[in-house]
Amino acid sequence: MEFQVLAEFVRILKIGGNSGIEAPLLQYLSIMIQNVENEHAIYYCFSNGYINSVISHHYEFDGGDLIPYYVSFLRTVSGKIGRDTICLLVKVHQDTAISLPLYDEALKFANHGEKMIQIAVRALTLNIYNVADEMVYQFLTTPTASAYFSSLILNLKNKCLHVDAIINGVKESFHEKKRDLLSETDRILDDFYYLKDILCIPEQRLNKLVTENIVNMLILPMLLTLLNNRLSNDTGLSAITCLYVLCRLLQVFDGTNLVNVIGSAVLFSFMPPNVTDAAESVVSARLEQVNGLAVCYQEGEEMVDLQHEGAENFMMNYVLKHSLEFTELSSCFDSSPLENSENEWGGIFSCIFSRNHSLMLGSLMLLFTVADSKDLHYQLAAKIGFSQVKTASEMIGSTVAGHIQKIVNQLLKVLASEPPLSVPILLHAAWFLRKLLVFLDQKLEDNDCHLFKTSYEVSCGHLYEEFDRCWFDHIPDVLKSEWANCKTALEESSQSKDPFFLLELASIQNPPSGSMAFLLLSSFLLLFIFLLFYLCCLLLKSIVLPPASFLFNISGNTGPAFDWQRMVDCVKVFVLHLQLKPFIFGGDPFDNPLANLKNSYLAQSGKRYPSDLSLASFGSEVALGSGIPCKIAFSGAGTRDIYVIPIAREISGKLLLVERHPLHSRKGVVIAIAPLAGLDPKIDEEHPTWLLVHLRDFEPRLRSDETKTLDSHTSLPEQGRWILGFLSAKDCKAAFSVILEETRKQRSFVENLVAPVLEEKLFK
Repeated sequence: MEFQVLAEFVRILKIGGNSGIEAPLLQYLSIMIQNVENEHAIYYCFSNGYINSVISHHYEFDGGDLIPYYVSFLRTVSGKIGRDTICLLVKVHQDTAISLPLYDEALKFANHGEKMIQIAVRALTLNIYNVADEMVYQFLTTPTASAYFSSLILNLKNKCLHVDAIINGVKESFHEKKRDLLSETDRILDDFYYLKDILCIPEQRLNKLVTENIVNMLILPMLLTLLNNRLSNDTGLSAITCLYVLCRLLQVFDGTNLVNVIGSAVLFSFMPPNVTDAAESVVSARLEQVNGLAVCYQEGEEMVDLQHEGAENFMMNYVLKHSLEFTELSSCFDSSPLENSENEWGGIFSCIFSRNHSLMLGSLMLLFTVADSKDLHYQLAAKIGFSQVKTASEMIGSTVAGHIQKIVNQLLKVLASEPPLSVPILLHAAWFLRKLLVFLDQKLEDNDCHLFKTSYEVSCGHLYEEFDRCWFDHIPDVLKSEWANCKTALEESSQSKDPFFLLELASIQNPPSGSMAFLLLSSFLLLFIFLLFYLCCLLLKSIVLPPASFLFNISGNTGPAFDWQRMVDCVKVFVLHLQLKPFIFGGDPFDNPLANLKNSYLAQSGKRYPSDLSLASFGSEVALGSGIPCKIAFSGAGTRDIYVIPIAREISGKLLLVERHPLHSRKGVVIAIAPLAGLDPKIDEEHPTWLLVHLRDFEPRLRSDETKTLDSHTSLPEQGRWILGFLSAKDCKAAFSVILEETRKQRSFVENLVAPVLEEKLFK
């Protein structure tokens, strides 16, 4: 104050004119203000207009290097203002705030590409909202300043449109789409949490302004898309993206009245209006302000006799009208009422019975998210029918609960569909089914029980088929791991369940037409080339024909990697049925039928045998007694004389390649090992002394963040194999038979281990 330091800073700014001076000056000012603790010093800093002069100075931001210093300075200033000092930064004309340079200048960088700058601007705005006085709030709610909130929602809608663009992208793979979707949805979530922070500020005018923008510009257009049963709205936003955004919004905006606005529209847009003339006159009357649905219900109860016929429908129309009366589109919900028919479904409920499984699951997700919200009004919760606050008798008597059986039947049809749907769809359908069965206080109809029984038997059959494939030795381990994974997934609450799965399913189910056309064209081209090559081979008999399996391999749907994922999917679907069974046929839902499997496996694996070849590893010395001599050629190592020893012990099975020990004629050293499962031995037709065996890894190569899921970047070998040359065709057949016998013993042990679980009766 004595040396007029701030005035000197302002003078330097005016004569500097380049970022080399401005950047360090802003940095020094930020450090100085940040370290000022004395109230009088803060008051002095903000008085006399010096800070406003620094803020309003004309900077050249074209280079971009100055922006971080400038925004950091603005944020530092906002961190020091309070209710007593913010008035010092406001420009006033005739007792009215006309400008707040700190706020106005910061908003110019609200959509900056740098994430840290966006965070700083939002932190600054929240600081101002929290300490604003009456004059500042009047300024913030003026049309000029409040345009920030509408632009915020517009940017949010653009991000939603970008989500749609990613889903329908032509050139990207699914993994690239998922990565981009995660990035874009994270940005949407950031916006939601920022808006929630604003709504948590106890200022009614600010809350009303933000809520109006959210409802008018975001919620209602999305609801109209769903309630009018359209796949997209006038802005091009798809129904799936609308469902995702609404679900996420409800999960984030807890403690607000938005859940009741959405709940009213979703639940009662399909209900037949039965409003008397007197009620219509009440509904048409305008209220000056909406203070929440609880007030609307209280007012409605005072206006009508709840025992009178049609009073309940009047109440719902009354609440819906007033919960949305400050919006421009509220009349749209009353424009096309549905007929008064118990079997007539409209709005969100018609989507539940859609043939589009993504749309069906998304609609259920929205309904469950509304139902599980702790802020949902009790009368809205009563209408849904599976809210946890209701008793069973109340639930069955409610409007929507009367149709829970139909929804359950729809989900059971998804589980029992032929051909089977993708595992993600089945997993999420099982989650919804379990949720409904928990609250359904009556037995399922015979048709529904038959659907589940059929689906259960099909899942058992698919799992039995995996015992003839290359990963059967891992089935017990995968059963145990998937039991825990499925249990965690099925018990997840609606509020914590990420609706991102809707976007994933949409990406899988609806590939862009251009991509599908390219895939079909590529497939036909490959098929044509192969057939042409095969025809040439037939004409020129000197050329060795490729194996017949080559035609199947070009599709990419064979090999250890594909077989592994198919096995895991079969196990997952079977486990889902096991965990749903107690809710359908009765029983203890906490009972784990795999516990006995685990104990049996541990008891067997604890045994030890003398001279157990199954324990042999690379470099081990083993007896050559049962080995069959042959030759094998390794790349770079020439042809080597070896012995083939297949050995199966309980769940373990190995094929040992053993080289004779130089000092012990009856012993050998293990030079290579392959798992028995998946060898699929074949005697070459042209060379009866050649035995071909296919190779797979002992363990799948997994991503570190997922259990038993193949790493897409490190796939298993598709064409690995050994060619073993024997002295005679007889030796070759003997080796072939021994390998098959040992594989049969290993498979038999695994089947016996798992049989009690697969053969468990549905009815106990």
